Amino acid sequence: MKRTINVPTLGGVYTFTANSPEDEEIIRKAAKAVNNTAEGLQMKFPGKTEAEIARMLALNERVRAARLQKQVEDLEKELETLHKELESYLENIVKI
Repeated sequence: MKRTINVPTLGGVYTFTANSPEDEEIIRKAAKAVNNTAEGLQMKFPGKTEAEIARMLALNERVRAARLQKQVEDLEKELETLHKELESYLENIVKI
């Protein structure tokens, strides 16, 4: 069920398409997190414009995403190693 929702964040209202109730919840939680983080940054850096706060948020989120991507890549490598070890183990069992 696709649904158009309006989400207020950083002094504006943005329109998103939620593909399911779960997707809508994710979008709304993300907007709330952005607003909370923006408020924290505004308190930490008084006098910064909304644009500066938005740039800080964007950079923080890209750093976070890059770290998560690195974790995913590391986990994929570990999974591949474990898969090879399992195949080797199973081959040895079959030989016995």
